[in-house]
Amino acid sequence: MVMLVNVIEAHDVSFTYPGANGTALRNLDLIVKAGELLAVIGQNGSGKSTLVQLLSGLQLPSTGLINIGNTEVNDRNLASIHQQVGIVFQNPGSQFVGSTVAEDVAFGLENRQVPSDEMPAIIKRCLQVVDMWEYRHTSPATLSGGQQQRVAIASVLALQPKILILDEATSMLDPLARQQIMNLLVNLRQQGLTIIMVTHHLSEAEQADRALALNNGEVLAEGPVHAVLSQQKLVQQLELHLAPGEHLLNQLQQLGISTPDRYLTTEEAVQWLKQRLNLTQ
Repeated sequence: MVMLVNVIEAHDVSFTYPGANGTALRNLDLIVKAGELLAVIGQNGSGKSTLVQLLSGLQLPSTGLINIGNTEVNDRNLASIHQQVGIVFQNPGSQFVGSTVAEDVAFGLENRQVPSDEMPAIIKRCLQVVDMWEYRHTSPATLSGGQQQRVAIASVLALQPKILILDEATSMLDPLARQQIMNLLVNLRQQGLTIIMVTHHLSEAEQADRALALNNGEVLAEGPVHAVLSQQKLVQQLELHLAPGEHLLNQLQQLGISTPDRYLTTEEAVQWLKQRLNLTQ
């Protein structure tokens, strides 16, 4: 059996913004293993974005220790941290710098001084991974929101990070575009990429391996995604957007129909309903 390697270790990490009255993140302990898809959930102001900034080296811990691989997150190692961690933000338009999709993917490679003769193959591979190769000569500004996020992901993947962080990168997308991004993330995770996804949507969080729930800068729950999302009071407290399957089960409960007492993903809810209606073959 292959043992998963810890790619992120955070020990007793706290952070306070300069001039702030309160602490944005308190006493966080977190371990993320290689190839995991971790969902970070919580209300606005819960500390999710602060965690993203700390893990990527955009901010440094006030107290505590963060290691990315074997590298401590501190002001001496920022170049190494930025090479290992790639971020996709909520608004992809703020990340575009090229006049075409291909030029935008090339921008980061140029900054890393990748030889020009190696760049075309990297650009093609990464755009094919996100199914955007046919748009390589297109202006990013003319793309849909979902297409823009896929290009943003391709630009990050071109730099070969060990960890991909999405900071509510699907919050402005419609349900179909969000699911397309999630399908892409699941495929990338299966290829060994470690992914941390900040989200308000249960339909996304339920597809992760583990979930981390934050509130007022503290960890409310952390563990296998089913175990965390099965805590109904917690989910209600965090005011997350219900997944279609969870919404269906809630409707059935209001009609007096007994449903499983654990969290079911949308796919699991559909299978349960089929069995209940004797529609399975």
